[in-house]
Amino acid sequence: MRAADSVKALMTGSDPAAGVAGDPGRRQQDLERILAGQTDTAASRRSPALLRRPRLLVPLGGLAAAASAVLVFGLLPGSTAGTAYAATPPPLQYTAVETSLPAGQLLEGIAQHTAALSEPTGEDTVLEWKDWSLFTRIDGETVSSRVVAADHKAVVHADGSGTLTSAFEGEDAKTEAYGPDLYREPMPTDPTLLRESLRRSTPAIDAASGTDQALRGVLRSQALDPAQRAAVLRLIAGLPELRYEGSVTDRAGRSGQAFSADSDGSGLPTRYTFIIEAATGRVLGQEAMLTTRAGKLNVPVPSVISYTVYLDAHKQ
Repeated sequence: MRAADSVKALMTGSDPAAGVAGDPGRRQQDLERILAGQTDTAASRRSPALLRRPRLLVPLGGLAAAASAVLVFGLLPGSTAGTAYAATPPPLQYTAVETSLPAGQLLEGIAQHTAALSEPTGEDTVLEWKDWSLFTRIDGETVSSRVVAADHKAVVHADGSGTLTSAFEGEDAKTEAYGPDLYREPMPTDPTLLRESLRRSTPAIDAASGTDQALRGVLRSQALDPAQRAAVLRLIAGLPELRYEGSVTDRAGRSGQAFSADSDGSGLPTRYTFIIEAATGRVLGQEAMLTTRAGKLNVPVPSVISYTVYLDAHKQ
């Protein structure tokens, strides 16, 4: 057990808020206000394409592997670039929302609302998302970093086959076809089973860094139905020291609710933020931001080092 964990365990009995449940009526009012504020605002800011909702799961497989590969930020071979800081994206601006609900309970309320939704299903799935990721090059004493943007569109058929089209900044779009998955299973709707299923590919699933990594794979390869989206929200709700940051306009101009947790699972202290559309339970985006130090990455602190905007997931 780390020293910080020992201190937390020692101080648990002294927590003046331990066991405080709050006013149930106030909690329900808080949740209803947040849900009501999402419905009109989110719809008014989307194009018709973005109004389509995720309707049917499709399997993890080659698409997830191909998509997640472009997101890994790390060290690239030699460069003669200068040592100026990379032009990282500006942090999002959060608006505080008065609520008596802890972050986990607020997400649980959104999950209950999401699970009750009814959506049609279909055959083929279309997924669209945009990534910004930090890449760093080290050449002797010279360190340079830059943010690489990429647009992705996947068309996935019922048997797991499909195509992935990716366009990296400054390059022509490339389309890759992939075959059906050899093994497929529906994504669990029970949060405990979901956690254990994701643990097979992401052992650190209990930390914010692991949850962030696992969901990047899931959301790039599946259009989740309401019950599955509710399970994802409950997975996020279980993160240690989860915080509700407030409402936010995401990088696609949509209204969402931001939830964050910190982790050093990547090797650097990082804040992972999940942007949720309360009316539908959709994850609109994920962000990673260095909080206290940057190691060998040539960026100031704090810095957003990667983020993803999930633009569309629908059936056709």
